[in-house]
Amino acid sequence: MTNHHLSVEQKFHLEAAFREIDACQDIEMLRQLTKQIITAQENEKAFAREALVQVRREMEAAAAKRFGFDWGTK
Repeated sequence: MTNHHLSVEQKFHLEAAFREIDACQDIEMLRQLTKQIITAQENEKAFAREALVQVRREMEAAAAKRFGFDWGTK
């Protein structure tokens, strides 16, 4: 698994989580952890997607204002 551009803090949290998972013998706890991880990952993706949509809207609005386009009212 590749960890792209993670901060030292993120790498630390990953290592701590990996150690906890490796030490766990309780399959139900592992199931719950897996569900939490998947949920968190999907929430991160949704947040990033929404942030990109917002940035795009702001950039389009700035371009429209700068170049005299009126995209939003027609």
